[in-house]
This record gives sequence, structure tokens and C-alpha cells, in this order.
Amino acid sequence: MSATLKFDQRAIAVVELLGTTTECDDFEQALRERRWPILQKEGGPSTALTARTTRYLLECRFPGSRVNARRGARERIEVVGDELQLDLNVEVTDLVVRDPEDRPVWFAYERPAADDPPVSPPTRRARWQRRVRRWCAERLAPYRTGRHISALSRSRAEELATRTLPGSVIPSPRVTVRRPMATPDPDPGAVIGRRRGEARDIVKLCHAAAALMITSSLIARLWPQGLAAWWVLGVMAVTALGLAAHWLTRILPGKPGAALGATLALGVVMAAVGTKIESSGGPGAPPGALGLVLVASGYVVFTGIRLLVRQWSWRVVAPWLLPAVLPLALGFFPSLGLGLHALYLDAFGLNLEDVEIPRLWQLIATVRLGLAVNLWLIALAGLGYMQHLHWCVRDRWVGYTLLGFFAVVLLLNGAWNFGLQTAARAGAGAVQAAASGKAVDAYFGIAPQWVCVRPIGPADDIHVDGGEFHPSRPYLKIGDASGTAVLWDPADKGALKMPMDKLRIIPVDEPSKSCALSS
Repeated sequence: MSATLKFDQRAIAVVELLGTTTECDDFEQALRERRWPILQKEGGPSTALTARTTRYLLECRFPGSRVNARRGARERIEVVGDELQLDLNVEVTDLVVRDPEDRPVWFAYERPAADDPPVSPPTRRARWQRRVRRWCAERLAPYRTGRHISALSRSRAEELATRTLPGSVIPSPRVTVRRPMATPDPDPGAVIGRRRGEARDIVKLCHAAAALMITSSLIARLWPQGLAAWWVLGVMAVTALGLAAHWLTRILPGKPGAALGATLALGVVMAAVGTKIESSGGPGAPPGALGLVLVASGYVVFTGIRLLVRQWSWRVVAPWLLPAVLPLALGFFPSLGLGLHALYLDAFGLNLEDVEIPRLWQLIATVRLGLAVNLWLIALAGLGYMQHLHWCVRDRWVGYTLLGFFAVVLLLNGAWNFGLQTAARAGAGAVQAAASGKAVDAYFGIAPQWVCVRPIGPADDIHVDGGEFHPSRPYLKIGDASGTAVLWDPADKGALKMPMDKLRIIPVDEPSKSCALSS
């Protein structure tokens, strides 16, 4: 186990071990290696030849979620017993809860001398000046001592503010305390929240807000199709809003009205933001909802891999992630992405040598293909969530088998359906659009363009490879390489290769327009 591994959960367990002194020593050594302290030991005495029952009260520390953590603690101890071939039973497991109070914060400051009671009755101007100085001292704290205090009441905070600490400046008799700006003093019977619990609730609230924004964007996209198209998303949005209300009531204890108002405000704001993101895309631009879903999917996968790293260590997870990093490292060799260009050009009956692809677009195509291949990381992220929820502690071969199966399926599916096959479909769509006389979209550096071609000199003297050249026809210029232009003829559905120095190429906006010279 890594020395820097963070322990999220602490469980108390009562373990019954039937074994000899050697087996007890092996078990205790395994506990020390895992940094699981033994709190109490009863039973025995056993010998090297005679087995006796020994009960251990120990503390099991491990990372992961509180959900299913008691079962996770029991199975982790049983794994130790299985590894050492011990007659071991875990009788009781329960979680140790240590979450301190999130006490109110106070700032110490030194009252200005002008705040002392006046000797004579002050004038109106003096009273206003005194009030301004007091407000500045309490809210802006220009005379603050820098001491930061956590206390349940003002009296306790003032006591701590004037307390002499070793190595610090002796507080002045004028030192008092204030709350942060616009924050009232806590009520005597106020409910104090828990420090780590409130932090967890805030994180959960952020996830609920993100879910509201994404579902709102998807609902805005599917709204014209009617209720049947988005009612499931509506249920998800209402569920997320209810969870947000639950967590806000825990963040604001004793203030149900404020929690309800904050929930409604959060719902309105997230719905407005999600709808605005979806409607902000112009014609031809990708929908905002799709972008949000892709970002959320990437976050979910990244979080699963991060949880897997926290469960194990970088030393263990690095071999799994090496195939994912390999395509990015191979991005320094952009020619690897030419497989997409080759399939695209194959639809026109062309090869890679016929069209010159810029190096930048080769690199972009390589990254695109690498992302498609790395779709198998979804399976790795799933293993991270299983480890985090303690579903893959004992009999781990089942989880690893499922991981291997889904990883292979996702790898093949990503490489083919989201990689190579997309290039083939793009090429077939480009050929179909060109045959219909429509504009053809660019594809990773290949920018087909309708042109009119004028020969320089007699047309019969120009060498044409692949068919017959007709100057009166519009051609689709696929690209060029080594001084040779590649033109695709929609009438003959074939590609022509002609020297560029013998041609004058004129772009046209209307592909169906004749290129014949007007008389």
C-alpha cells in the first residue's frame, strides 16, 4: 500500500481468529503493514502447535465511500485471512464517525481610541464620526490584530482574542472581536453543522446544479418534439432539484425558508443557463446540449479513473493507463492519423499520394483517432466506481473479467464506429453530395471545392490521367500534390489528375452552373 494513500473511512471490527502463535503473528504483521492498529487482544494462550481462539478489536482504515463501507471493511479483513490461509471470522464491523463542529468564525481587532466614552457630551458631528469609525473598525477592521478565532459565542471569542499565546504579541486591552461582514452573531441555541459534512453537501449541491443545467439544455433541445420526447429528462430535473433542496437544508440548518428560496433560485438560474446554452448556437454550429453532455461524460470518466488511482496507487494504475497515453505520445507522428484520410479519399477512388494533407491536420486527425480508441477508458472508470463503492474487494477476478470484456468491446467499437467508419461515412456522403451538385464539407484538411478549369494553351496538349477533360463542365477540386491537381467529375463519377501549371482554376459558388465560355 502506498505511503501517501489517503484513508477516507475508519471502521472498528471484532475479529475471531482460530490459530497458533505463528498464525497470530502473521495476522498481526499483516495488520501493521496496512497500518490497521490493534486496539485490544483477548484469548489464548496458544502455542506453535496448538490452536486457540483469539479475538481482536482492530481499526480498519481504507479509502472509498461511506456507502457500503461496513461491508467493505469486513471483506478487506477477510481478504487478509484468505491470503494467509487463516481460520478467521469477522464478527462485527461499524464505522468510526469523527466530524468536528463547523464553529462560527471571528476576527480580532483593536478598538480605536476615539471609541472610548467621551468626557463631555459630544456634538452631532462627533457622534457621526464615532459611528463611522466604529463601523470601519467592525466591518473593514483597519485595526485588526490578525488573530483568527473559532468559537460558539462572542464571550468565548473575546476570551480567546485576549489570551496570551507563546511567541505572539501580547493583546491590547482594546482588542475585541467581530463576525465576517454582514454576518450576525450566532443564536445561543443555533444548530451547528459539521465541518466535513457541510463540505460534502456543497460538492453534492454543485453536482445537482450541473445536472439541472444539462437536463434543462436537453429539454430545450427536445421541446418542439412534445412531452413524450423529454418527460424522462423532466423527472431527472425534478429529482435533482429535490436533492438540491435536501442538501441546502443541511447546509442552512434551522432555516427552511432560506433553503427553499435558495433551491428555487438555483433551479431558475440553472434552467435559464442551460436553455441559453442550447439556444446560443448559430446555424450549422453544434448544439450546446451535446457539448454539455460530452463535457459531463468526460468528467464522469475522469472522476472514475481518479477514484481508481486513490484506491490503488499510480504505480499500479499506470500500466492500465499506458495504452490511453500512447495515442497522445504518438501524436508527435501525425502520419498515424492518415488512416482517416485514406478511407475518406477511397470513396473518390484516390490514394493518400494524390492529395497533400497539412501536418497540422494530420496531428488533429491523430488526436481524433486516439480519442476514439480510448473509449475503453469508460470500463476503467467503471472499475474505479466499483472500487470506491466497495463492490470489488473480494473475488476481484469477477470485476476484472468484466473490465476486460467491456474494455475490448469499447476498444473495437470506438476504433471502428467512432474512428474508421466515420471516415468512410464522411467520404460516401461527400461523393453523394458531389454527384447531386451540392457543396461538400471539408474533412480534416481536405477541402473539396467546386471550380471551373480553363486550359492554358490547347486542351488536347494537356496530359489527363483518369478520364477525359471537358472545360465546359464544373469539377470538384479535391486537392493537389506535387504540382498535380485532382479533379472529380460528377458526370463520369471519376477523378482526373492534371498538371496545375497547364490549368487556370476558378472557384465557383454554384456547382450546377456550366463552365462554358459565353459567346
